[in-house]
Amino acid sequence: MTLLTVVTGFGGHAIGLGIAGVGSAIGTGIAGLGAMGLWKQAIKEKKKLPSLALAMVGMPLSQVIYGMIFMNSMIGANLNPDSYMNQMIWAFFVGIAIAASAIMQGKLGAAACANLAVDDKQGAGMYIAAMGIIETVALLAMVFGMGAIPSV
Repeated sequence: MTLLTVVTGFGGHAIGLGIAGVGSAIGTGIAGLGAMGLWKQAIKEKKKLPSLALAMVGMPLSQVIYGMIFMNSMIGANLNPDSYMNQMIWAFFVGIAIAASAIMQGKLGAAACANLAVDDKQGAGMYIAAMGIIETVALLAMVFGMGAIPSV
């Protein structure tokens, strides 16, 4: 009886947050590598460092926030301890979807940095728009994931 009291409300909710955080770290790292190449090229050519690359690096960070919002929604539902395994599985898959968005956003950010190295005046708006579309995947995973949490 004491054990149930101690673990009430815990269903492995942090799994989604943790996986989303890993995806954000990987995505920012990938985009950061692209930005470093761009900045190295700009320094070599004695050009101004394109600040847009910093936005590309930072965009995958938002996915960890979506993981946190999803986790807090699961905690707030305070579901029955009998459903903890289902909660962990659900958090795992929502976390994977959010992480995949962050990783792909980082890859696109690195590619955008490579393109900016060739011509820093063309396509910047389209690069941000494309990254925003990938961001939508994470938002939808979070919203649909929260929508599937049963209310008690």
